[in-house]
Amino acid sequence: MNGSAEAQAVTCPITGRLGVWTPDRGRRPRIWPKRQFLTDDPAACPFCDPSHGDPRLLPPSATRGSERWFGLQNLYPPLAGPTGVATLAVSASHAPTLAHAGPHLEDAWAAQLDVQLQLAHTGRWSWRLLTTAVGVSAGASQHHPHGQVLAPTTLPPVIGEAQQRWQRSEVVSEVLDDEATVESLHGVRLVAPPVPLGPLDLWLVPEHPRPLETVEPDTTARLLARWICSVLTVRDGAAAPDGAPPIDLKVLLHAQLADGTGRWWAELQVTSEQAPSVAAAPIVDVVLPRGRHAARLRATAR
Repeated sequence: MNGSAEAQAVTCPITGRLGVWTPDRGRRPRIWPKRQFLTDDPAACPFCDPSHGDPRLLPPSATRGSERWFGLQNLYPPLAGPTGVATLAVSASHAPTLAHAGPHLEDAWAAQLDVQLQLAHTGRWSWRLLTTAVGVSAGASQHHPHGQVLAPTTLPPVIGEAQQRWQRSEVVSEVLDDEATVESLHGVRLVAPPVPLGPLDLWLVPEHPRPLETVEPDTTARLLARWICSVLTVRDGAAAPDGAPPIDLKVLLHAQLADGTGRWWAELQVTSEQAPSVAAAPIVDVVLPRGRHAARLRATAR
């Protein structure tokens, strides 16, 4: 942490996470993990064209228009059986599409979000987490767009606490502060979080309470694409070798509770920019004040 007099403590009104602003965070030495690669040969790819009798396939397969998607249930426990379910939604398209700027970016995210929402509505669960990781964060550079739907049988206590905080008008006003807003579209805002885990992180937040399923996936996908393009611009459009995603992303979409409050939010994280061991640290460094963070990404929006 920065011990200078200019450091100021900040508490996130939603997560309760404590942060301290420090301009020196980026100077820390870091060890970059080695990226793993899947095969470029679709015939040898474990996610391409699973056999008809593959026990991991979920009937019926999820769809978006004419595109083919499929689900792999409980591929990576611990969510299995009485603890809940974890479903992996996978596109049959063999191409890296979720972290590359281009005309395909919005369509790829819209398709995945649509399929994840379809899978999230199966079964009776009080809460679901729609999560997508791209790059080192997921253990490989994916040739297939994919994300998970996590449905634990018990609501995590931190999520219940966050949902209760969402009911306070002063919390809503703070999160939706205009100075911290990067962009808004159809009632959904892209905002700088009060205490991000990394210097390029943003949140997606609805301006007014509304169930997540009433938000068009294309709206969320467009805002996600804008964020990714802004991050690429800030990173000078750095390209990774062999067509790997140039940035490592994680999108955590916290769906609303079954109580009908209509409050949800999504954390958009550039995981390669997060502080080392941040998940185990009770205090997080905040590189820039919210207004400056939002202004920097606003200036790069395309």
